[in-house]
Amino acid sequence: MGMQNYGHCVQAVEDMPAATRFYAEVLAEVFGVEAEVSDGSMATTDQVLRQIRRRKRDGGFSVPHGGVTLGKTLLPLFLYSDHVQWPPPEQLVGTPRIAITVTPEQMDKAVEVFRSHKVPFEGPVQHPVPAPLASSLYFKDPSSNFLELCCPRSEQA
Repeated sequence: MGMQNYGHCVQAVEDMPAATRFYAEVLAEVFGVEAEVSDGSMATTDQVLRQIRRRKRDGGFSVPHGGVTLGKTLLPLFLYSDHVQWPPPEQLVGTPRIAITVTPEQMDKAVEVFRSHKVPFEGPVQHPVPAPLASSLYFKDPSSNFLELCCPRSEQA
């Protein structure tokens, strides 16, 4: 159960080092998995400027990107090329969001890990029967992407 059941989702971020650290360190700790950080494309300002000049000359454009693999799950990270209006910092629940299934033990671990890393979160929120989820914990990554850890009712003892 958990990250090994999640295929992948491309996540747009505004700060590649902060996003990489968050996913490779914080979420890896929650799931108790080793994280592997892939070498990024266009990781330096010089590389980005060369790509912009090439785009003007030849057309097309590739944005800076990298990725984090958590266990068997790849999470590609792409740097936003345009400004995005972020929700207010205190808003921790919103859409779109990625929901990741966890066990009750992983939910408890997430609370500990988020507190130790000072990651703001809401929950765990208990959902009433007959909702298929027993509980959810809501938070954002450093680029304000909404995320949710959710524990299915069938996982509750």
